[in-house]
This record gives sequence, C-alpha cells and structure tokens, in this order.
Amino acid sequence: MGAICGKEKSASRKVKPSQAPQQQQQSTTVAAARQAPTQAAVQQPTSVSHQKEPIRTAQQPTSTSSSSSGGKSKTVNVEKELHKYIIGTKGSTIKQIKDDTNCDIEIPENGETITVRGPSDSDCQRAIDMINRIKGEHKTQSQKDKEYSNMKDDHEKEHQRTEELYKKGQEKVDRIAKERDDLHKQADKAFESGDKSLGHQLREQAKSKTQELEKASKDASRSVFLAKNAKNDKFTVDLHGLHANDAIELLVERLDEIKSSKGREFTIITGAGNHSDANGPKIKPMVHKLMKEKGYTYSEVNNGSIVCTL
Repeated sequence: MGAICGKEKSASRKVKPSQAPQQQQQSTTVAAARQAPTQAAVQQPTSVSHQKEPIRTAQQPTSTSSSSSGGKSKTVNVEKELHKYIIGTKGSTIKQIKDDTNCDIEIPENGETITVRGPSDSDCQRAIDMINRIKGEHKTQSQKDKEYSNMKDDHEKEHQRTEELYKKGQEKVDRIAKERDDLHKQADKAFESGDKSLGHQLREQAKSKTQELEKASKDASRSVFLAKNAKNDKFTVDLHGLHANDAIELLVERLDEIKSSKGREFTIITGAGNHSDANGPKIKPMVHKLMKEKGYTYSEVNNGSIVCTL
C-alpha cells in the first residue's frame, strides 16, 4: 500500500508540469482580450474623421440677409451706396421685405448684385419690386451731380431763349427810343434858334414816343411771357428772365384771373437770380413782397420758385 501511495504521489507530481503550458496559454488569451478594446479605441477616430461636416468655403457669399429659405431665386442690381436704404435703420427695412414676401434678401459686402430667394417666382418678384421702389426714392451722388449739371445747362438754354425772344421785341423798342431821342435833340435846337413854338411841338412828339416806347416794352415782355408759359397751365407761371416790373404786372394779372379758385396751389417760377447784376435777384424779392402784401400763404419749393395757396 505504501508503494502504491508513493506511485500515486509521483504521478500527481508529474501531472503539474503538464498544466503549465495550458495556464500560460490561458493567460495569453486573457491578456489579448484585455488589449483588444484599446486597439479598437485607437482605430475608431480614423473612421469618425470621414464623417465631419464640410467647411464653408470662401467662395460662398457673405451677406446681410433675413432668415428664410426657398427654392427660387432672382437678382437685382443696386448701387453700393444705396444698400443702406435697403437694409434700413437697424435692419428694419430688410426685415419688412422679408416679412411681407417670405423671401431671403442677401446683400453682399462687396458688389452691387442683391440676391432674393423665396418659395416662388412671384414672391421673389414682389421682393424685387419693393427693393426697386426703395432704390427709386434715393439717388447716388453721381446721379445728383448729373442732375445739377443738367439743371444748370437747362437754365442757361432757357436764359438764352428768353434773350432771343426779347431781341425780337427789342428791335422795335430801340427804334422808338432812337426816334424819341432825335425829337428831343430837334426840340433843343429849335429853342436855341428862338423857335419856341416848334420846340414845344417837338417835345410833345417826344412825349408821345415815350408812351409808345413803354407800350412796346410791355408788349415785348408779354410776348416773352406767353412764349415761356405756353405749355404751363394757368396755375403755374414762369417769370424767369423777364424785366422785373413787367413780370410783377403780368403776375398780378394772372392772380386776378384765378382769384376765384380758392384753396388751389399756384406755382411761381422766379429764377434764382444767377444772371442778375451785382445787386442780386430782382424778381424774386418783388414776388415775395407781393405775396405778403396780398396776404397769400407761400413757401419756397427751391431757390428759384415758390408755391402759394390762393
């Protein structure tokens, strides 16, 4: 029995070495399993990086816009210096366009092309119509400069036309004035020679020529007045370029003609006096004085015209 037990113990000790490789294998397998998540974690960022959202490129327009989106779009050109009127104070105008049309308005930081995006073509067109209406209410500096230049050219042409009209009547005025002067000279000679009767007679003729001269001058002014106002209605008169006293007389005539039209506005173009002498405008202050004397309420439309209420 002791031998048998000894053999069994010996066999038991022989079994232990055979278990070592198995334990080592199991240990290696467990370690590998423990390391697997670490390797997976290292590889994971590579696959996620392919799913990042695309970066907004510099080619995409930067704009001031309202918040809306749609499938239709249209563009309209507006001068850069007028963009501020489309945007409005603190964006109030562009917000109003968006609210009224449900469109997105993109105003570029550089350039003149405004883009309108909205649900339909009709919505986009309504927004563009609103933009064009605002654009039409304002002028660029170059447009203002051009208008002023054209106005000066028009005034100069009108002045020259008035001068030509006066020349036609002035020929008659000059002829009568010369005849009157000649009569005065002849009268002086008659008195010097002692022929008082002839002298008085010639002076009476000279007086008659003076009356004729005044009438010819007024007729010339009336002809100019009628020519300048041929296209105006009776509630607008152009006195620009007329002789001052004649202009006031013609104005009084027109006021008497329309005095029954109570409450109507009456426009009087006086001119700014750019062609007056060193003493300044003549017709303009005389018209203002007449308005005050007659008790008319009036206001200046610009430097060369006023509007009064009859």
